[in-house]
Amino acid sequence: MKLHRLGRTSFRAVKSKRDYLRHRNSYNWLYLSRLAALKEFAFMKALDEHGFPVPKAVDCNRHCVIMSLVQGYPLVQVKQLQNPETVFDTVIGLIVRLAEHGLIHCDFNEFNIMIDDDEKVTMIDFPQMVSVSHQNAQMYFDRDIECVFKFFSKR
Repeated sequence: MKLHRLGRTSFRAVKSKRDYLRHRNSYNWLYLSRLAALKEFAFMKALDEHGFPVPKAVDCNRHCVIMSLVQGYPLVQVKQLQNPETVFDTVIGLIVRLAEHGLIHCDFNEFNIMIDDDEKVTMIDFPQMVSVSHQNAQMYFDRDIECVFKFFSKR
């Protein structure tokens, strides 16, 4: 279960980073969190239907998303990989495949990539995802790629 709690510390930061809030003049943190949960749930279902390695979306209610448990660890916690080149290729391939499906993750980094003991990769955290037609899509795409390159260059 993931509980969204947007805007509790900085409404301005949340509003500027989430494109679905751009045209709203007023909002509260529970409303923001509900929107984020709905968006994440919808993306998770759609990505799963297109064969992407994501948790199975089970249900969404208010600011809660229920999903399957991902067996593994955030990539940031993994000290050594058996096949770093293969994992790197898989992760970069996911970013490119998302773009081919018209989406940019916008926060694709070692904290949002889960990996199991067999080095199977699972993507998580989708509420900030945007379309490739978004005005900042290229910048977000480049940043996602750069984050992955930086992480693997240290390994």
